[in-house]
Amino acid sequence: MNFKTLLLATALVCGAPVVASAQETTTSVNFGAASSYQFRGINQNINDDIQIFAGIDASAGDFYVGAWASNVDFGSEANLEIDAYAGFKPKLGLVQLDFGILGYFYPQEDDLRIFEAKAAGTIANEAGMSLTGSVFYTPEYGKDGPASVYGELAGAVPLPNAKVGPFALGLNAAIGSTTYDTNPDLPDYTNWRFGVSAATENGWAVDLFYTDTDVENKVLYEAKTVLQVKRSF
Repeated sequence: MNFKTLLLATALVCGAPVVASAQETTTSVNFGAASSYQFRGINQNINDDIQIFAGIDASAGDFYVGAWASNVDFGSEANLEIDAYAGFKPKLGLVQLDFGILGYFYPQEDDLRIFEAKAAGTIANEAGMSLTGSVFYTPEYGKDGPASVYGELAGAVPLPNAKVGPFALGLNAAIGSTTYDTNPDLPDYTNWRFGVSAATENGWAVDLFYTDTDVENKVLYEAKTVLQVKRSF
């Protein structure tokens, strides 16, 4: 990662709360568990250990910052992932925009760290239907790795009057594409997922989804059905 990119990430992460300090700040905390940790179609726990994760977010006006952590297992020394992110979410007509910087850190194996720039837009209606398009760019995938672009289109549709106890049901799906600079060890690929979500008004959420890719080598890209339980407050 070059110095200018690092400087931009640092300025955004450190500066967003200062810019927004005059506005009311809201915070939220989340934690949960999943049967498998899948990220953009790639298995982050090769031994299929249960994922345990937790995060904290703060926002003031259109600015936000956050941090998130999870166990990982790539078959190397790394067993912990810590993410930090910050951004700005202005509204443009019917579109909710999101511009941000993200950092993925692995304390036991620093060479795996990744920084990304994000641009996204979401359109939603009063019924809860939403469509989000996102693009992520990293100038260096790991230490001395290639540049990478990930694009994704995701949608969510609530099921009217469909409830299981206090849980309101909905459907969601996403398709994404990852492209690297020329690198024989990292194939360009497409991933997709679709599933059912269930959420309560007091912050409990359960997701059941299927995810897969078009990569022939299924060691890290194996198709999975994942169950996740999350609590936010």
